[in-house]
Amino acid sequence: MAKAKEAKAKKAKPKSAGLMTEVAVEALSFAMGRAADIDEVLKQAGVSRQRLSVLMADDEIGQAMETRLDAVLNAPWRFVEDQGEQTLFLKELFTRWHFEIVTGAWDACPFGYSVMEANYFIDENNRFSIAEIGTKPMEWFEPKNTGALIFRKPQSNTEIDVFKTYPLKFFLTRRKPSYKQPYGDPLLSKLYWVWFFKTNSTKFWVKFLERFGSPLLVGKVKDGEQEDIDAMTTALLNAHTQSILSIDADDDVSTVGTNFSGAGASAFEAFDTVMTRRVQKVVLGQTLTSGTDGTGSRALGEVHETVRMDKRNSDLRMITPVVQDIINALCLLNGFEKHTIILGGEQDLNVKVVERDLKLKDLGVQFNDQYIIETYGIKPEHFKVGVASNIDPVKQFNALPHKAFSFKASANKLSAAQLEVEELTDGQGDLQLLTNEQIKKLTAESDTPEALAFNLMQLIPSATQSQFTANLDQALYAADVLGYAMAEDGQ
Repeated sequence: MAKAKEAKAKKAKPKSAGLMTEVAVEALSFAMGRAADIDEVLKQAGVSRQRLSVLMADDEIGQAMETRLDAVLNAPWRFVEDQGEQTLFLKELFTRWHFEIVTGAWDACPFGYSVMEANYFIDENNRFSIAEIGTKPMEWFEPKNTGALIFRKPQSNTEIDVFKTYPLKFFLTRRKPSYKQPYGDPLLSKLYWVWFFKTNSTKFWVKFLERFGSPLLVGKVKDGEQEDIDAMTTALLNAHTQSILSIDADDDVSTVGTNFSGAGASAFEAFDTVMTRRVQKVVLGQTLTSGTDGTGSRALGEVHETVRMDKRNSDLRMITPVVQDIINALCLLNGFEKHTIILGGEQDLNVKVVERDLKLKDLGVQFNDQYIIETYGIKPEHFKVGVASNIDPVKQFNALPHKAFSFKASANKLSAAQLEVEELTDGQGDLQLLTNEQIKKLTAESDTPEALAFNLMQLIPSATQSQFTANLDQALYAADVLGYAMAEDGQ
């Protein structure tokens, strides 16, 4: 026995022998010269930054991240300059690749930084266009605190300065970078331990249900030998899959159940709820969807909307410089004039400001062009702003007396609303009715009320609806009177 142990000890390799393999040498040469990742969570967990992609497979984390990304994708965008065909070409090109560009730049939010590569081609109009653009594996690149981006070829220790070697081809996005941490601040690292405990608690709960979800079968063999006990054990094992068991009359089978409505089930539910809320709070900044429990209010909804817009605007500020670099590259390659792109911002109208300005306008306040341009981002060459002085404002029923002194209202004891109706009716023109000759001609040519209305329409084709109705009532009344008088003369 001692000889066998000695032989086994001779054959055993030292623990450090694995470092001499080809893969280890490649990994070591790849890591040489690479700055250490100082993220505290990643150091404590012992995982690399690219391994954070495992967290995106979690249903709650993935949905929260997708919700935040959708807010950025749905944000409006526009170009400040309008250079005709050049701007139209850039608009069509950015619309085509909007999803890939915004999504690739936004990947810096969960991972700290992302690198996109653009491939160009010359279209039929002899212009540089985008053939393909997308993110590359982040472990290939190393952002430096000097602003440089280093690329290391696989199976090689050669460093390549990307921005100097391949200009206008690679685009780097970073989230909250610093001199100590040029890799940026990954949002997923804040969720690592939440994901770790949530995943392991779910695994434990599933194993618990698998073990105690179905009742245990206990079989008793009366005065049986070992062979009878083994037969009973086999029968109980088959009963779990077939739900059928046949036993002797002297044998007995009973079940032992588990009560899942106790503290164990409620504790798991409370723990899972806490983990879910922590995910939503980290990613979305709030827990309104799952934290109100049916007691939501308008105030909570407004806070939720405000926080959501703050997160969206923060992400837009992060990706806007990268999107602008892509537009600048296209303008430089094609010799276009400078184009400035705006994501979100001026196109979003503040509902409260709009409501306030409308109320002030009803009170007689007139805003100048400069206020409208600065508040709503409207260009004077594209829209007509301000109120023309030669156009009378349309009167509306607002029940507000516009006169400083109204002796007519006090004399007739009229309310403000009644006085305004009087003023509107006084401003209308006199109603023109039919003459006696016109009425006689209509009644003589018409046999029925329908024919009378048709002939009246031919007589006054340009009349308004109120004028036509008044003249029709006059003609019908006159026809009734004439018909009654003719009937009396006939008698």
